[in-house]
Amino acid sequence: MAGNHVIFIHPDGTSPSHFAFARFVDQGPDGRLNWDKLEKTGVYLGHMEDQLGGTSNGGAITHATGAKVYAESFGFEAGNAPIVSLNGSNKTIVESAIAANKVTALVQSGAIFEPGTAAFVAKTEEIVNPDGSRIVPRAQAAEIAKQVIESGVDFIMGGGELNLLPVGTDGFHGTAAQYDALSSSSVVRPTENLIDLAKSLGYTVVYTEAELNALLALPQLPTKVLGVFAPIHTFNDRSEEQLAANNLPLYLETAPTIAEMLAVTQKLMEAHPNFDKGSITILEEEGTDNFGNNNNAPGTLEALRRADAAIGVAMEFVEKYENTLIVTAADSDAGGLQVRDPLGTGNVGNINNNPIDGSGDRNVPLDGQNGVGTAPFTSAPDSNGDSFNFAIGWSGLPDFSGSIVSKAHGLNADKLPATLDNTKIYELMYETLFDTELEARNEEMIAPAPAATADTGNVIFIHPDGTSPSHYMALRNIDLGPDGRLNWDKMSNAGVYLGHMDNQLTGTSNAGAVTHANGVKVFNESFGLNADNSEVTSASGKLGYTILEEAIAAGKGTALIQSGHIGEPGTAAFAAATTNRDGDNTRARDKTAEIAEQVIRSGTQIIMAGGEVYLLPKGTTGFHVTAEIDAEYSDVADRPSINLIELAKSLGYTVVYTEAEMNAAVATATASTKLLGVFAANHTFDDRREEALGLNTNNPLPLYVSTAPTVAEMLDASLKILRQDPDGFFVVVEEEGTDNFGNNNNAVGTIEALRRADAAIGVAMDFVNTQDPNTLVLTAADSDAGGMQVYQFAPYPRASGNFDASNPNLADEQPEVPFINVNRTTTNTSRVYLDGPEGSTATEGQPWKSFNTEDSIDGPMGNFGIAWVGTPDFPGSIVSKAHGMNADKLPSTLDNTQIYDLMYETLFGVTPDFAASQREAKLIVGTSGVDKLIAGTPEKPFDGINDLVFTGAGNDEVDATTAPSLIAGNNRINTGSGADEIFVNNGDRANGGSGDDYFDASEASGYRLSGGKGNDIFDLGMSGRAIGGDGDDQFYVGEYGDNLLAGGAGADQFWLLTDDAAWIEIPNTVTDFTQGVDVIGIMSQGTGVGFASLSFTGNSIALNGDTFATLTGVNTSTLTAADFVFM
Repeated sequence: MAGNHVIFIHPDGTSPSHFAFARFVDQGPDGRLNWDKLEKTGVYLGHMEDQLGGTSNGGAITHATGAKVYAESFGFEAGNAPIVSLNGSNKTIVESAIAANKVTALVQSGAIFEPGTAAFVAKTEEIVNPDGSRIVPRAQAAEIAKQVIESGVDFIMGGGELNLLPVGTDGFHGTAAQYDALSSSSVVRPTENLIDLAKSLGYTVVYTEAELNALLALPQLPTKVLGVFAPIHTFNDRSEEQLAANNLPLYLETAPTIAEMLAVTQKLMEAHPNFDKGSITILEEEGTDNFGNNNNAPGTLEALRRADAAIGVAMEFVEKYENTLIVTAADSDAGGLQVRDPLGTGNVGNINNNPIDGSGDRNVPLDGQNGVGTAPFTSAPDSNGDSFNFAIGWSGLPDFSGSIVSKAHGLNADKLPATLDNTKIYELMYETLFDTELEARNEEMIAPAPAATADTGNVIFIHPDGTSPSHYMALRNIDLGPDGRLNWDKMSNAGVYLGHMDNQLTGTSNAGAVTHANGVKVFNESFGLNADNSEVTSASGKLGYTILEEAIAAGKGTALIQSGHIGEPGTAAFAAATTNRDGDNTRARDKTAEIAEQVIRSGTQIIMAGGEVYLLPKGTTGFHVTAEIDAEYSDVADRPSINLIELAKSLGYTVVYTEAEMNAAVATATASTKLLGVFAANHTFDDRREEALGLNTNNPLPLYVSTAPTVAEMLDASLKILRQDPDGFFVVVEEEGTDNFGNNNNAVGTIEALRRADAAIGVAMDFVNTQDPNTLVLTAADSDAGGMQVYQFAPYPRASGNFDASNPNLADEQPEVPFINVNRTTTNTSRVYLDGPEGSTATEGQPWKSFNTEDSIDGPMGNFGIAWVGTPDFPGSIVSKAHGMNADKLPSTLDNTQIYDLMYETLFGVTPDFAASQREAKLIVGTSGVDKLIAGTPEKPFDGINDLVFTGAGNDEVDATTAPSLIAGNNRINTGSGADEIFVNNGDRANGGSGDDYFDASEASGYRLSGGKGNDIFDLGMSGRAIGGDGDDQFYVGEYGDNLLAGGAGADQFWLLTDDAAWIEIPNTVTDFTQGVDVIGIMSQGTGVGFASLSFTGNSIALNGDTFATLTGVNTSTLTAADFVFM
């Protein structure tokens, strides 16, 4: 049998937002907690057998047995039937370990009866008294404590002396009178002295940190220890104001922290004679949950610190014993904590919560360092030395289903799924401890993507803005039930996303997108530029180039897909950059028309969005823009000076306005088709509050424009075009509705938007799985919009004042809006009102309605409401997911800059750091004789990436096209005198000097070529410039276009049509054509094509209606046959 070790750490009630709180204060936003450093991340789904959220006792039973149980369970099924564990026995995993003579430990910051540890060895039935009253299982503290003592666990650490001593008995931490005043109930107090019982069973009993540490100095280390460190919990879990009024500390000073308990316990375990048979430790920091349920921010912070320190101790154990698994998970999200910034230095105020109108009637208080209305928290410095003030907001006092993340480290950590049912915790622990795989309760639905077959691939980045695991939970419950799996759930890898900006903790939509597009931190108002309005240097070292622009330069297909308007930063920031408050107070992101024009001019192949109003000059109506809409949008920054739709058409775009038109255009599209979708006047959705949309009336307005395609349909259409590109593609998709509806605390709108985002994820995953495995699908939000939480009252009564307060189950509808209490002090009575599908109002004839849940495997799960922290964006509990090529490189905790890193490596085959290092210019010097420089040749220093090449005299050959890297190019090449041959790459600048030189740029773009003296020949690609200089020069362009040509002195030949004219999307331009001296060459057009076949308009020349050339300053109607050569 395996001698492996398991450490299960249960920081109860915690989410990534909780850990962000601790990270900000103690490490700064760029620092990392021990929790952050754990190897693997999975989104944890903690529903019970009969409800959507986990209870502390029911969740612990599931962790202990791998079985779903009813919410009130403490070791028995409903009706007091025994539980069958996932291994087929009636034992918990700790009881199985005891039976196998493994070393066992329970480490707890709360009382000994706390279920997070006690449920692994104790079972209590529900008691029904003769009068019909119930004693729920978890309330039977004395019986639970006794069973823990009698369980045979080797090391038991916690509080709860009250529950170990009979009435009338003095203890170490309190006198008989003090304890009897706390409780004399037989349910709480045992009938026998359980400490004496423990001693009779061979336990050494200790009461303080000092006594615990002293054990390690004993000549013979004890093999059984009972630590009793407090009367009840080792912490005082009341509100900040109550603690201050009673002058109570957060934690008992004489008690060890759980990290200290664990450190000593591990040393004792190592000395235990059975240690080689393996061990299991169950550790719970209960303070994170209990302080959270009191909305006590400083208490929660201290508890988080202690939990994270324990994780650090466990990680040190793994370094010593590699056959150890650490797994962490909460079972609920206590209080729905969120960090709120930016703030000034004054006391914290309120936050707007679920408003139904423009008033602040529903404002709720934020927490500062000492509670409501006190000084803000301040972060530790970031990597730039800056600190930030912030407050803590709460969704309410209860536990929520929440944004819970499990982490794993060490042996078998790689088996933690990216989305996991709570039963998986037991399954993973059991497999590690007993080297036995178990059949899962719920069929595993995360299938690995097909293996990649190439070094580089496509990227589909999907940005469901404003979303957290809680958002996905709401959708999952409604559409599939808690045991179903969304497309997002099925992605293979997950990582906790940290999205802070250069100057604040919360990511903004614009600056977050700039970071995704460039891989560097920027200030909160950035739209592609630095704070001084200078260009951003991307992480790949390229000034002023986003990853999209590098993909375009590399000849890849590209698409920007957006449910909002065309200027929304989640997509537009990949293609546009605008100045911020430059001479006025206009923010960069508000220059919508300028952004829209840059997007259209960017060269992106497919652009799909709303926002027709931002494409039309003031006074212009369109397909969606009526005269009324035109009049409404009068801001000069919103309306362009030219018609941008006409501009798009002139640039070769086919423009479509509806889903039907889009599908028709795609049906006949080729690899080079350029498509602009304009699907709404503004957004494709109406992101107002439910009440403003009339959802609580008989005449509701739609959430989305009915004729507009969803982002999933846009993506599916785009992939039909992009998959034809042999160079691969890069796509950015944003569902903006998830953010905008979330910021209005519109629950049903948020859920519909997420439904659409998840469908897009499904389209992308299907592409990976069935069409091209060399594709990465990557998702991330940049903030958490509104702090959404799923909530059911069951199994507990509703807060006083609620309708039907004694009934914990939400009906389909009720005459009053349900509420939960939030951040209560000794004086305030703040409430959070729950959202249903029609909002958070109730009137006669229009009752409040709840969300309905699909059944789980076990049956009906009840209805639920949505709670919010408030209307802002928060740093939040954001989880990034990946699927397909390089998905395994997604870190378990990632900075927002690492989104760019992973996309870049997939697209170009090198990391951005490597690309940046290669962009450092290297000087390559030739000889006075004949030089031959071939890029990438091992024995030569010329790698073809940002090199400076001087070959001097002689007939030289320089070939930059052989560089193996996709980031090759941007070289400066000067070949001096002689008849030289230069093969150029993307972005190269080449000067042939004197002599008859040959330039081959046929597969390149963005080049700048100068022939110098001599009769030079140019074979050209696209979007470049070529100057012939002195001599009779020849210019040949192929199927591409958008070249700017100047022949210079001499009789020059401009072969402007050598292939099908229809393929030239942007005509080539000659700036200095001289009639009677220069000629225009046309070849390969078939017999019968001559001067008479051409048409002339202004300075343009066309064949069969396809314009292929423009001549600057020349009225082409004056041209004659003598100006042309046909071959």
